[in-house]
Order: sequence, then C-alpha cells, then structure tokens
Amino acid sequence: MDKTILILNPSASRGTAIFQKDKIESALRENKIKSDLYITKSSEDLGRATENFVKEGYVNFIAAGGDGTVHYMIQKLANTDRNIGIIPIGSGNDMIKTFNIKPDIDESIKIIKNNNIKRIDLGLFNKKIYYIGVAGSGFDSEVARFANETRLPIKGEARYNFSVYKTLITFRPKIFEIMHDDISENLNTMMILVSNLKYYGGGMKVTPHADPFDAKLDVCIITAIPLIKFIKSFPSVYAGTHLDIPCVKYFKTEKVEVDCEKKFNVYGDGEYMGKLPAKFEVSPKSLNIFLPR
Repeated sequence: MDKTILILNPSASRGTAIFQKDKIESALRENKIKSDLYITKSSEDLGRATENFVKEGYVNFIAAGGDGTVHYMIQKLANTDRNIGIIPIGSGNDMIKTFNIKPDIDESIKIIKNNNIKRIDLGLFNKKIYYIGVAGSGFDSEVARFANETRLPIKGEARYNFSVYKTLITFRPKIFEIMHDDISENLNTMMILVSNLKYYGGGMKVTPHADPFDAKLDVCIITAIPLIKFIKSFPSVYAGTHLDIPCVKYFKTEKVEVDCEKKFNVYGDGEYMGKLPAKFEVSPKSLNIFLPR
C-alpha cells in the first residue's frame, strides 16, 4: 500500500481505546499493511497531526477511534486525494453502520487491505466545518451536550437513551425558521437533523433514506409532540419506522438554513460545531474512504 499512517485516539471509548493498540498493530502486520503510528493528544491535535501528515506525503489515513476521531480528521482530508479507513473502537460507532462495517478490528483492517476506495459526499456546516454523518440542533443538541458531559460509565445506545430521558424533563419546543428550496417555514420544533448517513445516537436509524452518494442531505424535523407520545414513539427511531408519525417531517435537499430565537448548539458526528443560525449544505464527492466490496 501507499504511505500509511495509523492515528490512534487514546481517549476514544472513554479512554479505553489505547488498550487496543497492540491488537491493532498485530492485525495490520498480519495483513501486511505497513504503517506508522501516531497517538493523539487532543481533538485539536487530531486536526493538526492529520494536516501535517498530509504535507509529509501520507496517502492512507487509518482512524482508530470513534466517530469524533473521524470527524476531526476529515476536516483536513476533505477535498483531497487522500484516503481514510476506519477502525471503530469508539463509544457509538454510528458512521460505520451505513457502510455495513462491523465494529471489529480484524474485519475493518481487512476492508482496508482490500483497497476498495469510494468517494462519498460530506455535509458542510456554515461553510467551514465538514461532517460525515448527522448534524442536529434543538432537543438533539441538548441531548448530545448532556451525553458528552455525563460521567456515568455507560456508552452507545444506553448512554444516549439515558440522556434523552434526562433532557425530556426540562426541554420545551421552540419556533424554528427553516428555509430550503425556495420554501420558508416557521415550525414549533423539538429538533432538526440534517444527515449524510442513516444512523446516530448509538444506533438510531433517524434518516433511513440517507445516501452518501446521492449529492443530497436528508432532513428530519420532529415538531412539537406531547411528552407521552414522544416516549411511546421513541423506540421506532431505532428501526427507522418513525417517518409515518404525524409530527415527523422528512425531505431531501442540497442545502437548508435553520435559525431559532434560542441559539441552540449545533452538533455534527457527536461533536460541537457552533450555534444557530446554521446553513447546512452537501459537499458532493468530497472524501475517499475504504469500504467493503
């Protein structure tokens, strides 16, 4: 293979990812993938290191961590000719689900070895931050904030579910202004999600028709709904069967603008990106990624 760098985020999966280092290096050797190793120091270091390795001529970038690890790396790999492979050892690992990549070190390294590289779309927030999966604001961003801040030793679906029900206690819908395709709407909204991939939140199939090859973003809006109905409907999101619920509005678009009197945070790939107002747009065919055949 071309010059390859393995970037390991030791803080992924609540600091347990570092204990996978030896297994990852052994699997790479078994698959005859020669690579150098870099262990990151922080999320800022992830971006700086990726940029430096691009300048040093590395072609293949292997991200060993969670969705956040990939998020920070793609800021420097988007719209280049470099390739990214994912070894999913994070807490949620939602990105890989759309691509049918299993959360297994050996299997993910075999995908990289097979060298099947595809160029996918990305989402772009306010013309400055890329995201590969799902971006959201409103109830969603409050949940993400709580999930990131809680110190409870839970992860994945359980962590997200706990954060959902904790946030429900105090959250109230707000009027969002949403503009897309010459349409402007003011909707009493709980949350809005703008997606390039299908899954987020530890396995919720929130935008089941999302396709990272169609040059479109999928938008899912949850309008105001009584608390009891929300709780009863919530499990349907995991199966992607929530689109028929009357409070759900769903469409595809190339760009959408969102604002609200309350300047909610905006998260993408589970990472803080900024605050409202937001302009989301698709960045077509912007990232090379190793995928299963």
